[in-house]
Amino acid sequence: MNELYDTAARPERAYLVGIRDDKVRVEEAESLLHELVGLASTLGIETAGSMMVQLRTRSPATLIGSGKVEEIIAAAKAEGAGSIIFDRTLSPVHQRNWEKLSGMAVYDRSELIIDIFASRARSREATLQVELARLKYSLPRLAHSYGELHRQRGGSFGTKGAGEQKIELDRRQIARKIEDIEDELEIVRRSRATQRKRRERLAIKRAA
Repeated sequence: MNELYDTAARPERAYLVGIRDDKVRVEEAESLLHELVGLASTLGIETAGSMMVQLRTRSPATLIGSGKVEEIIAAAKAEGAGSIIFDRTLSPVHQRNWEKLSGMAVYDRSELIIDIFASRARSREATLQVELARLKYSLPRLAHSYGELHRQRGGSFGTKGAGEQKIELDRRQIARKIEDIEDELEIVRRSRATQRKRRERLAIKRAA
């Protein structure tokens, strides 16, 4: 299983962060943060603590300002958390920078929801939908890893190192897998529609 989604390897205690901007009422933001506690609990993650942050100015690197970043990381470590979970979808840049600064695993609401759906998927169609969501979530993060590695090494795009080549290969494999799953989903949906029509015709014949 992809490490990004290996819930068994996740820390059991997490520090939760709610982010509120001017478009969200206080009550709504608090409700979403409370809901995040429930989502984490569903995956067996204990809430070590939480903090609501008022977003006034967006930081390109970490979404919120450096002072609040330090405060959250200090609080998470003080509470013995092994990870930080945000109550909104983080960009690949934000997620990676938070992990570097905190030395912890960092997740967001979207990732938790995908994992919950994965744990409950029973039908072939549901399983494919979850896998498709996972791959689409991970693809931009992998692409960002390639771009960051390239900048760190100062190379040109015509001279890729082994690590860069591996990331690029992974990216292409994920893109192909997305196409394959979308094709299979279409086949499954058509088959389900055909079976439904067959059942309807049989029901009509019996009624006659």
